[in-house]
Amino acid sequence: MSFSDIAGRLRQHTDSAGQTGDSPRNFDELYLLRARILGVLIRDAREAADMSQADCADRVGVATAQLQQWELGQAMPSLPQLELLAYALNLPISHFWGTQTLQRRAKQGEIDAAEYTALRGRLLGGLLRAARERQNMTPEQLAETAGLTASQVQSFELGRQPIPVPVLVTLAQVCQVNLGYFLEDGNRISRFLNLQEDLKNFAELPEDVRHFVASPVNQSYIELAMRLSKMSSGELRGIAEAILNITL
Repeated sequence: MSFSDIAGRLRQHTDSAGQTGDSPRNFDELYLLRARILGVLIRDAREAADMSQADCADRVGVATAQLQQWELGQAMPSLPQLELLAYALNLPISHFWGTQTLQRRAKQGEIDAAEYTALRGRLLGGLLRAARERQNMTPEQLAETAGLTASQVQSFELGRQPIPVPVLVTLAQVCQVNLGYFLEDGNRISRFLNLQEDLKNFAELPEDVRHFVASPVNQSYIELAMRLSKMSSGELRGIAEAILNITL
């Protein structure tokens, strides 16, 4: 039985939970399916982290043989052991509640690097040309200001030559645009990079703020704050006055 078949069987058990009928649930099969899925997820996560069974077992404080039993679905870790495992593999523990492996997720996210580089090079060239023209500069003037030759600038703008990042920084300054002007927006890579920036910023928040934001029960407060942030100062003043009138 493949991993997808096992996951399908587990979904059938989940869907049947709470339904009344003459046939009792087969809990032996349910626990076996969960153990096998968890075992696949543990092995997949360990291999994705490039960690040996011995090293992983040592990090969790169990024998290598016990970890092997977990990965084969012959035994299941306790919650504290799974928490240690998630910490060792740098994963949220909720990953082990699901049925999607890291390798499958990585395969879904594969991108043709050569095609992406070529397309982005042409797009960067177009953005550079637009920024230069907004400053009413000729290629020769931009080249002189940035310490380049006119042919280099033209090659950059046509996407024939990749723009080294240090050079792009200088070109952005000369054209009076932020470096973010050249960043990709709207595709898989940009979404990943934006997510990493969001996670970095989130990790730098005070601990109590992180807990508040991460708690699902506080979502309505966060949505309210987002709506308030989009209001003008006049609208906010009106709301504050209305609240003040209510409390008086």
